[in-house]
Amino acid sequence: MRMGGQVFLISERVKKDEPFELFIRMRYNKVSSLAQEVPHLPKPSSIKTAQIVLVLKLALVLFMLVLALLLLVIPDSFSSGWSSYRSKTIDTMFGLAPQEYKAGHFGIVAINLAPSIILIALTLFFIHRRKRMASIILALLALWFSSNNVIQLVLSFAVVVLLFTRSSRSYFAAGADAPGAEVPAEAERQEETEPTAEPESEKETASEDAEGERSGTKPEAAAAARRKPSADPVVEIREADAGDAEVVHALMMEAFEEYRAAVPPSSALDETVESVRAALESGSESAAILYEDGIPGAMVRFRYDEDAIYFFRLSVLPARRKRGYARQLVQWIEQRGRSKGLAISRCRVRQSVHRNLILYENMGYEIKDQELIVRPGGTVKTLTLEKNLGPY
Repeated sequence: MRMGGQVFLISERVKKDEPFELFIRMRYNKVSSLAQEVPHLPKPSSIKTAQIVLVLKLALVLFMLVLALLLLVIPDSFSSGWSSYRSKTIDTMFGLAPQEYKAGHFGIVAINLAPSIILIALTLFFIHRRKRMASIILALLALWFSSNNVIQLVLSFAVVVLLFTRSSRSYFAAGADAPGAEVPAEAERQEETEPTAEPESEKETASEDAEGERSGTKPEAAAAARRKPSADPVVEIREADAGDAEVVHALMMEAFEEYRAAVPPSSALDETVESVRAALESGSESAAILYEDGIPGAMVRFRYDEDAIYFFRLSVLPARRKRGYARQLVQWIEQRGRSKGLAISRCRVRQSVHRNLILYENMGYEIKDQELIVRPGGTVKTLTLEKNLGPY
């Protein structure tokens, strides 16, 4: 079905003892048009405005510096208009006669403006790096150095206010997770009932900041996941086999528990140890477990899909956050794909989970497709993200 330049592919899934699920797959003629449909990826307007104001401040400061230099190097004889302008400007800026303006006065101007230039540039840098505290401190310092200029003072105050808005806090909070990969993606895994069919069933990957654990998991597996490693643990990633199904399931249940109240709830919560073991035994999917001092702390499941490696159910225990384990697992997946000669690393994320989008965007993933999944419990908008796996 075609509507508004988009192609909608509709399919149903009916399995024994399960309600049907309806998938509406939206394929866009251009990737750029898809990006325009996703409002969550761009920076919030408060951050954009703050950056524009900072650039304006920087432009004004640099203009003053260049003007001071021109007043020094361009003589009055350049033109009658310039002579008059130069005389008035020097008198306004320094209270001097034109012939009294020397190189030393320009040096004073440069020294006075240098802190403002450095502070503005650093503020822009740390905003781009999503470092909230550093950005705020630098913005406040820039405000203090602007006290002798009303325009600069107003602009600096506006930047400080913008950095304290709610949308800015969310932007910085998401960024705090992304560089260390503390917040993994929540992806949708899809299986095919026949070779030519569209993908029809979905699974999601977990966020690293999930809490709780699913009841019914084998006690020994859950206990292993909760043991504390040393202060400086040895971290290693190993591929799992069918014998690790209980550990894989325990990690996934604890990470996905927060999605039990989501609308719709994550289908990960419906999985069992037996279903995970069966998938690993059959070879239809694989898994990798990250260990701290031999203690399982995170895992990811994956499968090979033609020229791509597709990963899902990325799960990091809540107690193992802020350690970059999600990023390490994704990098392990990418390296595995390269070793198999695959060209693409692929995953799915919920469109509503902004932090996941930022994480993958920072790791070089791009949006390739969008999908709307309609289930009795609600609808889920997902994005397909891909990264080209070039040589190391």
